[in-house]
Order: sequence, then C-alpha cells, then structure tokens
Amino acid sequence: MSMLPVIALVFITVSILGYLVASNAGSFAERYRTTFTETARFNLADMFMFMDPQALFKFNVGAIVIVPLLVWFFFGNPVLAAFTLAAIVFLPRKVYVWMRERRIRKIQAQLPDGLLMIASSMRAGLGFAPAMEGLAKDLDPPLSQEFSLVLREQRMGVKSDEALVHFSDRVPIQDVTLFVSAVNISREIGGNLAESMASLADTLRRRLIMEDKVRALTAQGRLQGIVMALLPVGIIAFLTFAYPDTMYGLYHTPLGWGVMALAVVMEFLGYRMCRKIMSIDV
Repeated sequence: MSMLPVIALVFITVSILGYLVASNAGSFAERYRTTFTETARFNLADMFMFMDPQALFKFNVGAIVIVPLLVWFFFGNPVLAAFTLAAIVFLPRKVYVWMRERRIRKIQAQLPDGLLMIASSMRAGLGFAPAMEGLAKDLDPPLSQEFSLVLREQRMGVKSDEALVHFSDRVPIQDVTLFVSAVNISREIGGNLAESMASLADTLRRRLIMEDKVRALTAQGRLQGIVMALLPVGIIAFLTFAYPDTMYGLYHTPLGWGVMALAVVMEFLGYRMCRKIMSIDV
C-alpha cells in the first residue's frame, strides 16, 4: 500500500510532462508551418514563381518524416539519420538563396543589352517609358519581368522614380543602382538620357567581362575548396562500407559523436575560409 502514492505521483508527473510536450509540439508545428509557407510565398513571388506554399509544405514534411527513417532503416545509423533530418530542414532556405542569386546573376548579364535597347529606342524618337515597354515585350525573363513590374507600378499611380527605386530594392546589385541613379539624375538636371544609357551599358559590359575573367581565374580555388570539403566525407563513407566493425564506435559512442561534430564544424570553417579567399570584388 505504501507504493501507491509513489506510483500515483509518477503517473501524474508523466501525464503532465506528456501533455506539455504534446501541446508544445503542436504549437511548434504550427509556427513551423506558418514560417515555412510565408517564407515560401515571399521568396517565390519575389522570383515570379507562383506555386502553392501549402503543397510545398506537405512535400517538405513528407521528406522530413520519410527520408531520415529510410536512412536509419537502410544504414542502421541514428547519427546519419539525424544529419539527414537537419539537412532537409535547412535545405529550403539554401535553395531559395541559390535560386535568388542565380536570378540576380542572369539579370546582371541581361542588363547591358537591355540598356542598349532602351538607348536605341530613345534615339529613334521614343520616350523612356515606351522604350521600357518595348524592352519588357522583346527581352527574355527575368529582366523583362522586372521592367514589366516597374511599368505596372507606374500605371497604378506610383511615381516613376519610386518604381525604379523599388526595382533597385528587389535586385540589390550595383549595376541596377547605377541604372536607377542615371535615370533619376537625368530627369532632375537634364541631359541626353539615350547617350547615358549607351555609355552605362558599355561600362557594365566591360565590368562583366572583367568579372568573368576573375571568376575563371579563381575557379580552381573554388573547386579545390569543394573537393577538400567532400574528401573526408568520401573517405568516411568508404571506410563505413568497407570496415563497418572498425567504424562502429564512430557512430554509436559519445566519443565518436563528439569527433563527428568537431569534424563537421572544422569542415564548415575550412570551406568558408576557402570561399572567402576566392571571393574577389571587381
């Protein structure tokens, strides 16, 4: 009879802890869903990619649940499953950043040709706004999408200079800033805007050529950083398949987990250092 109060106390404590965990898990899942869908909606709309965020969230949740379980089932390694789970959780953010950088680089490559088209149209007698309309119709995305959005904002009552500033905010690169500044200065103090556009296009084209040369010269260093970062991963994978008994302690002991965590941190720092060394501003 003396054990009944202890059993009751343990039961009540476990029930309370289970309730708290369940309630917090539900609120965390709701916050994660809201954050994921809002981030997806904002990033995809910013890149003119109109997809259903709820469908992406369901796909992400399915990947979070299924892929780590499959890794654990096939490899019998909970540490590898945990790393897979962390990679899937942080992967969407990295994908958004990569897609945005890729889109901005394409806009930067299209901008000199677009400015030449504007300059040619203005030399033929068109105004700046009709010249932008022709560029938005004839040029390929993504630059045509950005100019179409500028024109749409102007039709909705936004001032022309403010619409161009919005364009500069959406594409935060120096080339677009120079273009917006040249247009605004020409409108304030006057001048031949067509010649300014042609001169700016030539300057941006020369800068792109220089950046491509620097990127080609530093390609070996960037590839070396990637190879050096992946080489330990490949060696560990080979040893795991070739000598599973020898590598057992690395995956199933606290000391092995600590060694893997330290290796991951050092790998990340080394890769970032290589990228920093090879990053040259032109």
